[in-house]
Amino acid sequence: MPKINNILFLCSGNTCRSPFAEYFAKWLQQTIYKDELKDTEFDSAGLYHYYEQPQEGTLKYLKSKGVEMDDFQAKDADEELIIKQDLILCFEEKYHVRKLKRKFKQLKDLDEKIFLLLEFAGESDNLEIEDPFYLVENEYNKVLKRIEDGIIKSIEKIIELNSK
Repeated sequence: MPKINNILFLCSGNTCRSPFAEYFAKWLQQTIYKDELKDTEFDSAGLYHYYEQPQEGTLKYLKSKGVEMDDFQAKDADEELIIKQDLILCFEEKYHVRKLKRKFKQLKDLDEKIFLLLEFAGESDNLEIEDPFYLVENEYNKVLKRIEDGIIKSIEKIIELNSK
């Protein structure tokens, strides 16, 4: 696999999971992995456009970690954004990976750069991360904690792959 410099987190509406993943990864980049990720760009998008702003649960969880996301704007995945990526990390096989592959079936190298976040992170079971949109706060936070753990493992893997 070539160097991984552009990473996209993709979910359904770009308001819960993918913005959390983007901003948590950026925070790790700015605090813990400054040197290792200095040439890396993190972004997020959704397959559909539902809301302009991230969900309150995502904002609240990030704020509890000391992460602000004042400059966030939800966006849809388009061909230009997909082509730019070295790695695309999704949260659900049926609703993200398969739909993304169908939507951009004309792109040749898509299969090599799309993964479920937890699959890329090295997990082997329970790879799907549900949409927390309608969940109560403690359940919503459990979903984001799974994403947080997956991001840390994925970043460590990216650093390892890029050092080869």
